[in-house]
Amino acid sequence: MHHTTPPSPHPYPEAAEPTPSDPSPDRPASPSVDEPTVPHPRAAERHGRHALLDTEPGIAAPVLAAGAGLLKAMLVPVVTALAIGTAFVAVYLAAFHAPTAHHQPLGIAASDQQAARAELALNDSAPDAYTFHRYPSAAAARDAVAHDRVPAALVAEGNSTVLLAAGAQGPSTVGSLQAAATAAAGHPVAVQDVVPLASGDSRGLSVFYASFGVVLAGFLFSVASYQIAPRLPLAARVASTVVFATASGTMVALIGHQALHALPAAFTTVAVIAGLLAMATATAAGVLLRLFGPLGMPVASVVLLILGNATSGGILPTSFLPPWLAPLAQVMPPAAAVRALRGAGYYHSAHLTDGLVLLAAWILGCLAVQYVLDLRAARKAAAGRSVGGALRV
Repeated sequence: MHHTTPPSPHPYPEAAEPTPSDPSPDRPASPSVDEPTVPHPRAAERHGRHALLDTEPGIAAPVLAAGAGLLKAMLVPVVTALAIGTAFVAVYLAAFHAPTAHHQPLGIAASDQQAARAELALNDSAPDAYTFHRYPSAAAARDAVAHDRVPAALVAEGNSTVLLAAGAQGPSTVGSLQAAATAAAGHPVAVQDVVPLASGDSRGLSVFYASFGVVLAGFLFSVASYQIAPRLPLAARVASTVVFATASGTMVALIGHQALHALPAAFTTVAVIAGLLAMATATAAGVLLRLFGPLGMPVASVVLLILGNATSGGILPTSFLPPWLAPLAQVMPPAAAVRALRGAGYYHSAHLTDGLVLLAAWILGCLAVQYVLDLRAARKAAAGRSVGGALRV
């Protein structure tokens, strides 16, 4: 029995409209898959008069049928990769080549005269770098640091000043705050670590690396899903995404919490946050792939991998971001996950609820858009079939 391999389905359901050349259900089956996998001439014509030949044996016919012309095949990957690389370098260098604080919260527990003198000295050395929060006592300042209302607080103890800081903010943040306090006081200021880092996270970057890995996996999952099964029903795609997200969350919890002790939040909490981040990223990438077609992959990589991770606050607090990037830190999924993981692990669950709600909103919103796109594509296809039937009659 002989039949040829059917042509590759169109990558987006909206474009899956019937044409007069589409085979009808009444036509007999085609010849065998054992025949050489050479694309049909008409398929090659649809993708350019000079589609690339099978110079590497074993390439499937649908892949060959989708081959572009020689010039396009050479230039498109160069332009796409260069655009993504340029965006990555530009965003990360602009954000982190010389980070400076912008309205960084800083607590002060001292007399009015001492507090005013400290605020004036800090403002003179770095205008608009800090937003000051006064506390009536050292205990109140310590509680604010412990619940991540401020990353550090200057506390007057007799004739000396001490900086209560959260080591969980990372050595870079604590070091910059200590340097600023020392410059303002005119003498070295001692640091008391109120919220030390976990034993397996000496640099405070584990939360960032975990979230970056999940975002990357979610992006790749969505790209692979649409390449392999572009017409997969929404219910099946959601089920696949749930399986992926559950496995991702469990994997992050097993490695980060269980094996390396780098993520101090509870195992279940880590798994839930990482799983929601994986699903939010996958569904967001899916929407961008549907909306932008062939441009969806570079658009998704810039939005999710570059802008999302750069504004997550995993490397430095979001107060160190330049003003044109800072607003994204309040709405992007990686930032929500980083805040939730840090809050659950170090700050008595501060930011946990807000992070979970934002991730859930991304998931539900993206699924709603996917549903609308599928519904519109189905109606468009039904209208096409009606027109085709009328023409045949």
